[in-house]
Amino acid sequence: MATITMEIPGVSNATIPTSKPTDWRIGTVTQIRPEAPGVRSFMFNFDAPVQHDAGQHYEIRLTAPDGYQAARLYSAATPANGTGTMLQLTIALMPDGEVSPYLFHNVNLGDQLEIRGPLGRYFTWTPEDTKPVLLIGGGVGTAPLRAIRLAHQQCCATTPLRLLYSVKTYADTLYKYELFPTGGQPSEDVIMTFTDHAPKGWSGYARRIDDAMLEEVLAAYPEPPAVYVCGPTPMVEAVATALVAVGIGPNTIKAERFGSTA
Repeated sequence: MATITMEIPGVSNATIPTSKPTDWRIGTVTQIRPEAPGVRSFMFNFDAPVQHDAGQHYEIRLTAPDGYQAARLYSAATPANGTGTMLQLTIALMPDGEVSPYLFHNVNLGDQLEIRGPLGRYFTWTPEDTKPVLLIGGGVGTAPLRAIRLAHQQCCATTPLRLLYSVKTYADTLYKYELFPTGGQPSEDVIMTFTDHAPKGWSGYARRIDDAMLEEVLAAYPEPPAVYVCGPTPMVEAVATALVAVGIGPNTIKAERFGSTA
């Protein structure tokens, strides 16, 4: 593959492949971290810097000995500005899937996988976006929202941003080490709602996201925010409908669905 040498802030004399997002690259697994039951974060290292906007996704392709191939899309769980070579993908196990069961049961540290990206320009946030932001996630759908939240923090954006995160139980919560940094209440910019069983002593929301909850969350914004919704299809559709019902314009809502492709 041809290469070019260019200057990147923070990287001296970096050599960048002239690859396109649609080109397959080799990522080496450097860490596998359990996030919640049935959910793991896979860290991949590449031979050149990784760069994408928060909210973009990547595709993993597996090839069987007989030549059969299967590929699935996974959102980047962290932002990447081209100064590092690491990519984090947070993946939920789909028992009937073709890719995630292999990743969970066969992939080990040091293994290499075919990955291409970044892909997708619709569900993204950049520092140039100056509207307030409301992130609404369900289950593993919080992965791209986490990337947006971290990118917002890293660029020291002053526009309001809050994450409304719906999960069944505390055990199902992804990125606890970030969302609950003290182990008790969530961070100030995080609003949790538990739909099955709330933690002992919990005084926050303990139901599915509804119109009343959204109205309370939106009341803290100085102006209607841009809204990013990501999660299982039923949850995304219900939340999008509720947002419109409480006065959020459909053109300011970006939705992305997570789940099996079967």
